[in-house]
Amino acid sequence: MTTLATPSKRGGLLAPLVPSEAVGPDARIVARRIEQVCEHLWEALTLRHVAESAWVELAEAAQEAAAPNWDGHGAKAIDAQAYLQAERFFSALPTTTPVPDVSVDPDGEVAIAWNVASDWVFSVSVGPQGRISYAGLFGNSKVYGTEWLFDEIPEAVLDNLTRLFAGQRKHAG
Repeated sequence: MTTLATPSKRGGLLAPLVPSEAVGPDARIVARRIEQVCEHLWEALTLRHVAESAWVELAEAAQEAAAPNWDGHGAKAIDAQAYLQAERFFSALPTTTPVPDVSVDPDGEVAIAWNVASDWVFSVSVGPQGRISYAGLFGNSKVYGTEWLFDEIPEAVLDNLTRLFAGQRKHAG
């Protein structure tokens, strides 16, 4: 039996630290498979961190807006049902969705926004009954509408998020 460890830039739990002495085509195949598994595990942990960051932002926003007049201008406290609906929204988002900015609107609904550039943004407001009001600015184009959160993110919202992140690649390069 041949034992080997994959050479990796990351050490620790996801990549053995001791390089293999094994040689030959079978050893290379096994080493590549081990490297793929390690990369997959690393990616899963990274995606989990992104998802947890969104939940943390939601909890911090809720804490900040827990009492009426939290903004000094008469804002309502966060609506508990809107908070629960926002949790449902985050649970339904694709795991590859970048972490949004989360805040509370003055009416107590949860605001979730992604900003690529000053003229390339998309936001949703999640209400206590699962109503999702959305608006997007994509250069010179504007979109807005209302959808309802059931078991999945509404298609119109996903389509606009896809549009936003396609634009993100254009703005980055």
